[in-house]
Amino acid sequence: MKKSKKLIIAALLLVATFSTAFAKDYIPNAENVKFLGRTHLEKDTLWTFFSSSGAAFNIKAKHLDVTFAGDSGTPMRKDNGSAARVAVFVNGERKLDQLIMKQEETFTVFDGTETVEGEVRIIKISESANSIAGIKCISVDDDGKISPAAEKSLKIEFIGDSITCGYGVDDEDRNHHFATATEDNTKTYAYKTAQALDADYSMVSVSGWGIASGYTSAQKNPDSVLPKIYGKTGYTYGNKFNGKQPQSLNWDFSRFVPDIIVINLGTNDNSWTKGDAKKTEEFTKSYIAFLKQIRSLNPKAQIICSLGIMGGDLFPTIEEAVKIYSAETGDGKVSTLRFANQSMADGIAADWHPTEKTHAKAANLLVQKIKSLQ
Repeated sequence: MKKSKKLIIAALLLVATFSTAFAKDYIPNAENVKFLGRTHLEKDTLWTFFSSSGAAFNIKAKHLDVTFAGDSGTPMRKDNGSAARVAVFVNGERKLDQLIMKQEETFTVFDGTETVEGEVRIIKISESANSIAGIKCISVDDDGKISPAAEKSLKIEFIGDSITCGYGVDDEDRNHHFATATEDNTKTYAYKTAQALDADYSMVSVSGWGIASGYTSAQKNPDSVLPKIYGKTGYTYGNKFNGKQPQSLNWDFSRFVPDIIVINLGTNDNSWTKGDAKKTEEFTKSYIAFLKQIRSLNPKAQIICSLGIMGGDLFPTIEEAVKIYSAETGDGKVSTLRFANQSMADGIAADWHPTEKTHAKAANLLVQKIKSLQ
């Protein structure tokens, strides 16, 4: 009996030690983390929307858990085609890469005897249209602590389509199709540019969308255009959080004031214009109107109008739109950049999208462009 009692006491002490070892929980709010991209904190959960939105913080701990929440579509998902893909980076190294397949799930990022010190980034690396995810809790050991990561001196906003989202970048087979499991914004020209320039970023991008028309095989697709959601916090095709869609929330532009705005749109519009003079003229007018919309909300930013990774047929039209806009407004802080068309030598990803190698080359060009404006 005495031996049994000793074993029971030892077990109880072990349970007590284990239950308190990882007892410190943090809400992902402004007191504890830096928000990345367009996010929304509600009911102590930080909802992440557009690509690479999330949280960054400094850490000093031996253990780190992150609890994620799924959106309203999570219970119905049976495969990797539309689930939110999330990643956690510790000092730039990817430590977690998961699809959110449950309404709530906790993942251990690291657990050891040595203290880890540095910066952690928790981000959703897939796009918002198909799924969103929430960061519910950040847990460390009882002696651990976190604090918001420092703000960067340079801030860049990227406005784009599937190229900016990183569509298919992890699937270098051009005959394969869309899946959030093969989408990774951190391998795109946009994220790589921000990293190279040590800049904070915000992404506003949806696959298949344009300025006058989204991707189409025939008729104009005016519903899939970025101008209609540029002022929103996010966008989904139908999935909700707490009973609402992110496009029901107006974005507060004072939360992120970019120094540089990069527009990379026109690839999907070209599926509609196809060289038709009347349609091209309509695209020009829509582009000018979008520039005015962006400028009204971002009065000081340098704006770069780019195109070309998946074809640059509309690039001369974009140049003309910028010329007309600048003449009308006197705005001299808008310029253009033509990316090189992707090459077979660098590989082709799903549905003919760019590979990481192509993205890296585009990032190098964009970095030089931005440096020339500083």
